Amino acid sequence: MDFLLALLTPELIHNGIQLTTPILFGALAAALSSRAGVLNLAIEAKMLVGAFVGLVALDGTGSQLLAVVIAALAGALTGGLMALAHRVGVDLIVFAIGLNMLLLELSIYLMRQFFGGVGVWTPDVATLPSIPLPFLEGVPVLGPLLSGYNALVYLAFALAAAFGLLFRYRPGRHLLAVGEAPGAAAAAGISVERVQTLSLVGSGALAALGGAFLTVGELGLFARNMTDGAGWIAITAALLAVNRPVFLVPASLLFGFSDAFAIRLQSTTDLPQVLVQLIPMAATLLVLGFVGYRGLRAKETLGLPRRARRQLAGALR
Repeated sequence: MDFLLALLTPELIHNGIQLTTPILFGALAAALSSRAGVLNLAIEAKMLVGAFVGLVALDGTGSQLLAVVIAALAGALTGGLMALAHRVGVDLIVFAIGLNMLLLELSIYLMRQFFGGVGVWTPDVATLPSIPLPFLEGVPVLGPLLSGYNALVYLAFALAAAFGLLFRYRPGRHLLAVGEAPGAAAAAGISVERVQTLSLVGSGALAALGGAFLTVGELGLFARNMTDGAGWIAITAALLAVNRPVFLVPASLLFGFSDAFAIRLQSTTDLPQVLVQLIPMAATLLVLGFVGYRGLRAKETLGLPRRARRQLAGALR
């Protein structure tokens, strides 16, 4: 216990919140499209787009704000492409897998063609500055822990809160209706295609913000396979949260802090690096196992409204 308390430092908490940010953006993206009844497995691709386009825009304009906006627009455009594929009846699972592979290879090609290499591109740019929160200055514990992050960190948690409030209003209720019972929603006059298209476009923008955080917000560089599976971890976080806003932040924090804990162990212990790097992977596998077990117990069927799922579960008992 003393060993764990020694590891739990303000620096670890600060790093954990930073590492949570891209996962939270991706989890919000996955949950938004899932709430509209669309399985979105292209979060990784959209995060990669945001990371690459954001850094290119930052290098070209010198404005962090403009770079973030351009990255979000690029992600929204990618989401629009996925919405078009969904509208014409393309299998979105196959499409998403292809998109993930295509955009990874495209980023490598563009680095080779325009930036002279495929390893790491490090332009001379300034990343987003840290923003201290004046009302937390002088607060003994919360001040150092909750203040001093860049704008994208605060934006991620603010959007998580806004996502929870969304379902109190008509657009959120329409989103739920389309996801739970598209036939009934259409009969009530709700445009199912429009809601699903907007959710995929918004999902693309959110995921791209997660990628932009890595390049524009923190590192100021782009490396091959920059996201390194963050999009898939975000999908896992959304599954763990059952796409419910109240659980998205804790689920994302779980993965962010597992990464931070692994980094802390590397610098403070003599454990083999390979063993330490297994910690985030083990957390992901445990969560996936839990989600699968919960789904098996609940006997849920994708695409059916809640009432139909309850009736089916009762029939299967």
